[in-house]
Amino acid sequence: MLRKAIKSFWDDSHGYVIALTLISMPLLLGFSLLVIDVGRTGNLHTDLQSAVDAMALAGARELDGRDDAITRADAAIEALANSAAFGSGGAGMSLGSYITVAYDADNDAASTVTVTYLKEIPASDDDPITGAMVAATASEASYARVVAKDQAMTTIFPLPVGFNRDTINVSAEAVAVYRASACDVTPIYVCNPFEPPGNTSAAANEQAAEALHTNFATGNLYGRQIELHSTSSSAPGPGNFGFLATYGNGANVLAEALATGSPGVCYKQHALETKTGAMAGPVEAGLNTRFGFYSGSFGKAHDDGRYRPARNVRSAQAQTGGANKICGEYNPVMAGSTVGDVSQAVPLGYGASMTALAGGKVSSGNDWQYGNYWNVAHPGMATPLVSTILSNHSSYPSPTGSPSQPSAYDVYRYELNNSTLINHASANGETGAPLTGGQCYSGPDLSNYTSGDYGDRREIFAAIVNCGYENAVGHLNGHKETQAVAFARMFLTKPAIQDGSERYLSLEMIDITGKGGRGTLDEFLREEAELVR
Repeated sequence: MLRKAIKSFWDDSHGYVIALTLISMPLLLGFSLLVIDVGRTGNLHTDLQSAVDAMALAGARELDGRDDAITRADAAIEALANSAAFGSGGAGMSLGSYITVAYDADNDAASTVTVTYLKEIPASDDDPITGAMVAATASEASYARVVAKDQAMTTIFPLPVGFNRDTINVSAEAVAVYRASACDVTPIYVCNPFEPPGNTSAAANEQAAEALHTNFATGNLYGRQIELHSTSSSAPGPGNFGFLATYGNGANVLAEALATGSPGVCYKQHALETKTGAMAGPVEAGLNTRFGFYSGSFGKAHDDGRYRPARNVRSAQAQTGGANKICGEYNPVMAGSTVGDVSQAVPLGYGASMTALAGGKVSSGNDWQYGNYWNVAHPGMATPLVSTILSNHSSYPSPTGSPSQPSAYDVYRYELNNSTLINHASANGETGAPLTGGQCYSGPDLSNYTSGDYGDRREIFAAIVNCGYENAVGHLNGHKETQAVAFARMFLTKPAIQDGSERYLSLEMIDITGKGGRGTLDEFLREEAELVR
């Protein structure tokens, strides 16, 4: 009987599901809590990653190479970090709580993230970032690295990490790089005058870029005249200039872009596309509309405001032959092979002592004949003191010291600020005021165009390239990505000149991007940051 009862109980399957359910419920509950914890961990990591991504981008956006770049980057990261909160728990916090991601550049203990600035990163993401890659100065900093310190998330289910621990540490890291591109600039690149001739070395490439920025920052380029020659050579060097790709092909399209300063494209500093082939002919005609000269394909463009002259076009232009001759091609007064004659008329920047570069010329310093220029352009007027000129406008970049004489550009700005000076006549009758009527400018009144809104027509904005190195690595033969060491704001001291098959430009460099720059190119730059890790 007992045996029968036991067998009956053993064979009875009623309530079997309930028993299995009771046995499995702890496991199901634990698994559910584990899924929740995994989800919370993922959410916290996503939030932290979003935070460090945003902070790295904000910091990298300020790394333009100028002396205060890191200070500005820290301020940008602080402003972003201290205004954002991220959920999913934190140290000692339970479900539904949140942490504030904070950053104080002067207080690491109070910061949720650690920020470092790098001059380079490894080629592979699998390789670690080392201390040797940390930037020593603001001018070296190209990358912003933001690392979130470990955030301890309180778990609901402790089993994944052991019975004696109830938190999971979550962190995140991001690295962003600064990128710059320039829009509405003249489609010209100029070869860095401080690059060693025949350079093929990456180390010398970096040294040449540093030399350019250092010389500008210390005032060594202030007032120096640079004569840049065009070249069809496959190996351009210091003193040469060339052209960047525009929205279309052909010399006429390029000339149009040079005349208007609107190439229809933006140029990335790290990925320029150059235009190959000789572009002589329309090139100087396009640039010279900026001085009120209309020749070649621009012969009938004198009534179009896009091709208006600058408000001060004094350039030692001959004043004989009537309006058609005076406002046609550039036909300067000459003294032998020198542009300008102190008995007739001289251009700004006149008389600088020029020495040869590989492809052009550069003056030994700020040694143009300021006194002679003033006596010719403004006879009977005392030559203003340097302090008088610079109190009106100064492009001298160095915070210490002062120049021995003003640059041609600063004298130009002084003349612009005084209409009587613009109308003074040199001995040959030339004034700074553009002529009108006939072949001369007859478009909308120049007073409609302010420098602040439309820019000064005697300024051009060019990319500076280490031509020797870029040519050595095959980047100057068109449709390749050429690296610019900077963008530059330059002043045309006189119109483009044709010399046989060559064309050359005479310029002063008045600002550059990056280390030592004065920040006047900001309106033309499109500065971006890009995540690279």
